[in-house]
Amino acid sequence: MDESQIQYLQLVTRHQPAIYGYIRSLAPQADVEDILQETNLVLWNKADVFEPGSNFKAFAFRIAHLKTLEALRSDRRRQWLVFDSDLMEQISTRRSSAEANADGQQAALRECMKQLDPGDRELIHRRYALGSTVRDMARDLRKTEGSLQQWFFRMRNQLRDCIEKRIKMEGGAA
Repeated sequence: MDESQIQYLQLVTRHQPAIYGYIRSLAPQADVEDILQETNLVLWNKADVFEPGSNFKAFAFRIAHLKTLEALRSDRRRQWLVFDSDLMEQISTRRSSAEANADGQQAALRECMKQLDPGDRELIHRRYALGSTVRDMARDLRKTEGSLQQWFFRMRNQLRDCIEKRIKMEGGAA
C-alpha cells in the first residue's frame, strides 16, 4: 500500500462515525450497518477518484446518500405488499377453488390469444414469456414507453374481458 492509499484509508476510518450517523439520519429504520458497508466498498473502489485535499466528508456523504436511497428502493420493492393474517387465511381457503378455475382460465386465454393479430401476440409473448422490458421493446419498436404501456394496458383489459366472456359462456365463474 502506498502513502496516498494509507492516507485515504485513514480518512475513511476517521469518518466512519459521521457516515454512520448520516445514514441513520436518512433512514432510521434501515439496516444502517449494511448500507455503511456498501458505502465503504464504493469508497474503496473510488479511492483513485478522490482528490486529496478536497472535502472528503462531502465526498463520502454523497456516496452514503446514494447507497441509502438504493437500499430504501430495494426494501420498498421487497415489501411493497404485506398481508395480514386474516387476508392470508382467505387466500388459503380460496386457493383450491382458484386452482380448479385456473385450467378453464388457461384454456380461455389460449382461445382469446388466437383471436389477436399475430403482431399483437408477438409483443405479448416478448413481454410476458420472454421477459423483455417495456423500455427495450419501445426502443426496438421506436415508440415511446408510455404508448407501449398504454397498449399493454388495453391488451390486458381486452384479454381479461374475452376470458370472462368465455368462462361465462361455459357456465363457470371468472
